[in-house]
Order: sequence, then structure tokens, then C-alpha cells
Amino acid sequence: MKNKQKSIFIIVFLLPCIIMWLLIYAYPLANIIVTSFCNWNYKNFTAPEFPGVAHMFDNYIKLFTLDNNFKMGLINSVILTLVVQVPFTLLVALVLSKKPHGWRFTRNAFVIPNIISSAAIGLIFMNLYSPSRGIVTEICNFFVPGSNVSVLTDSRYAFWGVTFSFILYGGTNCILLLTQIFSIDPSMIEAAKVDGASNSQIDTKIIMPFLRPMIGTVAVLAANYGLLLYNEIALITRGGPDNSTYSLSYYIYKTALGSTKLNFARGNAAGVVQFILGILLVGALNKLFRTNESKV
Repeated sequence: MKNKQKSIFIIVFLLPCIIMWLLIYAYPLANIIVTSFCNWNYKNFTAPEFPGVAHMFDNYIKLFTLDNNFKMGLINSVILTLVVQVPFTLLVALVLSKKPHGWRFTRNAFVIPNIISSAAIGLIFMNLYSPSRGIVTEICNFFVPGSNVSVLTDSRYAFWGVTFSFILYGGTNCILLLTQIFSIDPSMIEAAKVDGASNSQIDTKIIMPFLRPMIGTVAVLAANYGLLLYNEIALITRGGPDNSTYSLSYYIYKTALGSTKLNFARGNAAGVVQFILGILLVGALNKLFRTNESKV
């Protein structure tokens, strides 16, 4: 009887949270999944229409076969996070772990963008890259007179310009990696130095194996942020030039709300792909880096 009362108490205690979760998360997610198989745009704004079993996957097929903006956003989101940010923050952490002159200042400065709104960062870089008053154009003209480099309007530079603004958010990940490095027993590193190991050998043979679970955690955090990247794209480039800086989140907004077509169904289909991709990335990264294990 006592256990039964305890169970009832737990259920009653959790019930408000369960109801809120169903209303705020589960129902919208289910609605997005269902409507992604429908026809739903400005022509039939009032209600989605199910096209029949034969055509229910049309939105997904068009995403991967006909929509280059979606493929560009998908590729950019992965490159920005896993290919660029994670290796960069790992490199910075390894350099700072050697405690060079000014390493504390560099560590603290690297964290500052994480306490600034991403919208503010976007506006800052939009002004830095401005062809008329931006300091980046002035620096390029100083070294190459008359070059008039315009980061925001040249597809050769726009992606890397956005990447640089996004990479500054690696400060938190860098601190996580740096903390893990400092938790390694110093006697192991000292013994390796006595045996004649170089800094690169210490990094690859001692530090990196201990960092494996934390690198996996950092990769998961970076992938999550990259898949949700929107503010910097919307404020700095708006997906241009030539849609070369689309992100997955910006594509969803642009498709569903940011164009005259208001293609809600295809935007929801892209959202479902984003959701599934996030789950697959997290699972793959956890398995690859075995984040549930610890070497320390």
C-alpha cells in the first residue's frame, strides 16, 4: 500500500511536466512530421492536403534531388561545425595547455563571444565586412591597393567570413578541452619528456587519447549549434551571395516563411531531416569517441 501511494505521488508530481512536454514539444513535433508529407503552401494556406500514398514523399525527394539550396545548407552546417570548429578549438586548447606567454588572456578573450548575443556578433561582423566602411576591406586595400575585397558579396570569401564569426563561439568548447588536459597527471607528461618525447609526440600519444571522450562531447555540442545556426547567416549574408552561405536552419526559415511561396510542407520536411540528422550525428559521435568511457 505504501509503495502504491508513493507511485501515485510520483505520477501526480510529474503530471504537470508531462502535460507541458506533450503540448510544447511532442504535439508540435508530431504536427511537423505529419504535415511534411502534405501539400501546404500559400495556395492552400488554410489546411494541409494529403496528396496520397504515391506522392507522400515528394517533399523529401525534391529536397535531395531538386533543391540545391537545401543541399548547400546541409553541407555548410556540417562543415562549419565538425570540419572547422572542432579541429580549431582542439588546436587552440593544445597550444594554451603549454601555457605560453599571455595564455590566460587569450583563454579569457576566446570566451568573451560566448557571453555576447549571436545577433550582436552578427551585426559586428556585418560592419567589419562592409565594403564601404569595414576594416576588413581597408586592410585588404592596404596590402593589395585597389583590391576592394567585398567579403559579403563575393562567394569566394563569404563562406569563410561567416565561418570566422561562428568559430569565435568555440571558447566554451576550448575551455572544456583545456580543463580535461589539465586533469591529466603531470607526472606522465614529465616522464615522457625525460624519455625524449617531443611536444607533438606528447600531444598525439598521451594527451589526445585522454581527450577522446571530451572531443566527442565537444563535437556533439558543436554539431548541435551548427545545425541550429541562423542568426549569423540572417544578419551577415542572408544566405548569399548566390546562396553559398545557406545553413539548414536558414533554409527552413526561408522556405517556410521568408519567400512569397510560403512552402510550409517542404520547410517542415527540412525540419524533420534536421531532427533526424541531429539524432544520427549525436549517436555516431558518441559511438565514435566512446564518450561514456573515460581514460583519466
